[in-house]
Amino acid sequence: MSGHGTTPVVGTTQNKSEQNKIVPTEEPVRPPFYAPEARDYPKSFFESFYTLLFGDPDRKWGPFRKHVRAAKKEGRWQEWQMKDIVEAEPEDGDDGSDSVSNERDRAKHVRSDRPYRMTEELKKDIRPARIDVEGLMRRNHHAGDYDDEFYQKHWENLYAMTAAWGTKWFDGNISLAYIQGRTEQASNQIWASNLTPQFIEYARLVAHEDLDHQGWPTALNDPVHRRWLTVGIMAQVLEKKIFNELLFGAHEVIEEELKRLDFKWVDKEGYGRKAVRAITARYNVEGRLLPHNFWPQVDELAARTVKIFLPLLNVLKEVRGDTRADYSLAAFTQEVHAIISYAGMIQVCMAISPSIFHLLSATPGARMDYGAEQQADMRPYRASKKYWEAEYEHWKEYVKAAMEGRSAVNHFGQPIQVPKDKTEFSEMDYHRTRGAKVRYAVFPKVTRYMPVNVGKGVPDEMGEGMRTHWEKPRNDIEGQEVIEISRCIVIYYQGLMYPEKGMIEAVTLKQHMDTLPSPDPNGLFGLVRMVVVASFSLLRKAFWHALVIGGLALGLYTTFMGVGYLRHLLFHFFIAILWAVTLAYNILDVFSRGKTLSPQFVIGIPFFLAYSYGAYYVYTAGFDALNVSGLVSTLIRRLTHI
Repeated sequence: MSGHGTTPVVGTTQNKSEQNKIVPTEEPVRPPFYAPEARDYPKSFFESFYTLLFGDPDRKWGPFRKHVRAAKKEGRWQEWQMKDIVEAEPEDGDDGSDSVSNERDRAKHVRSDRPYRMTEELKKDIRPARIDVEGLMRRNHHAGDYDDEFYQKHWENLYAMTAAWGTKWFDGNISLAYIQGRTEQASNQIWASNLTPQFIEYARLVAHEDLDHQGWPTALNDPVHRRWLTVGIMAQVLEKKIFNELLFGAHEVIEEELKRLDFKWVDKEGYGRKAVRAITARYNVEGRLLPHNFWPQVDELAARTVKIFLPLLNVLKEVRGDTRADYSLAAFTQEVHAIISYAGMIQVCMAISPSIFHLLSATPGARMDYGAEQQADMRPYRASKKYWEAEYEHWKEYVKAAMEGRSAVNHFGQPIQVPKDKTEFSEMDYHRTRGAKVRYAVFPKVTRYMPVNVGKGVPDEMGEGMRTHWEKPRNDIEGQEVIEISRCIVIYYQGLMYPEKGMIEAVTLKQHMDTLPSPDPNGLFGLVRMVVVASFSLLRKAFWHALVIGGLALGLYTTFMGVGYLRHLLFHFFIAILWAVTLAYNILDVFSRGKTLSPQFVIGIPFFLAYSYGAYYVYTAGFDALNVSGLVSTLIRRLTHI
């Protein structure tokens, strides 16, 4: 996938009056649209036979398989894949009007004197267009440094673009809670669909569940929660793949040099190290705004990022049934490409600056930090607070009635512990105290550290104490200025502030995934594949077990009592029996969950019994020396009569 053209930033940007201020979403509460159940088309004889042999091809879509099957039967199913973009890329060439040939860069360039219309341009060329970096920065080479307003404006624009992207593609006010029917159990299957491992791993870093109110299913079922989860995942991609780089888009030689310099001066003062890196980075972009490998890295990262979201996007676009022209894989890729390239542009500006920039994402499940965080959307927190306040009032009413000997109705569905006295009540009430905690880490905080009055000395060098308090800033000593470019953007929930020791306030995403039903073998060939994999695992385990544990006993028996023991094992098929036992165990182990005995222990039992019985037989039978020719001929006869 190669970029082409230049385009303004795709997404929502903020005007000058909105700069330096990110306002939480205050959208009106709308009842969600519940995705309808799809028609269940019965399988024909040939489809059933194919499924029996090769498995159900729609099984990977989990709870959405009925929708996918219905779309296939009705002729409207098209699975979005990145190869569709690659295969649809046109051959580069000079059409004599809109494109300019360049030997170093074969990508097309749209004239900058006309606006970019995404839908129309993607019909002509499906490749994502490049944002107009020179137009955004209003220059064609870098300044000495950029002021705080520059970074604040572009960081807010980056957040606005990402939030608009999440709203457009993953919200839609569509609830997936009853995608398999109006049962609570069915809603838990959304996480069991074919989500990518990267999506699950990033979700683990972004989200925390509100146990007993809005658990892990809500994160994907509810449109508002799904929006902010995906925005948080995109922010993690930007932070880890772009802002953690020393210079995004740098040539490999420059990248290695930056790493070498950073490691060489690792024990030196931070501003000095950053100044050295900034000079090297500035030399790499001298006379231009972006490093030489910037666009190839944007293309590669955009393609990998699209793949993270494709499984969820494929089923959402089927459930939504959106037929708008700007709702396509090409448009989705274009917007992801624009977000990544815009973030890369900001990182390059940070890299050439002598200032130190620190990005910090909120920790899911942590308490609210009012000075460093702000909410992206108030609605999830208000819903959580309303729920837990009602639960608390019911608990308090029930407990007080029980302590006074009055009857009360228990709405919790489980026994409520009644305190013995007021002291125990106060302690239990203390542990039920709730407050705002981080549900989703949506966007990271950015802090800028700038050296001030470099070379004028520090207080200790001037004979002054470090604890001296100054009423006004001083210009005669070295120091630093700390500027908040942006706060952490989060979503809160009403969590326990002082939970009892050992209390499980929430389960992790991994624990939730482990509770979901494991997929069964898909078709006869799937079963065969599972047996082959289990057999391979068996051979590996059994070989090392026999070598390490049984090898010693076998060697001792054959050394001191002759090879009759070995002949006995071969003639009576003990080895074959052992392999069959361990193979059967491994096959059964694939289906089982929560086993209590380790495979090594279970496999060791038949080996131990076989060796013990063989040793006893050798002691009592008194075998003669082994006749090799007789052993081989007898073994062949036995095998031919099985």
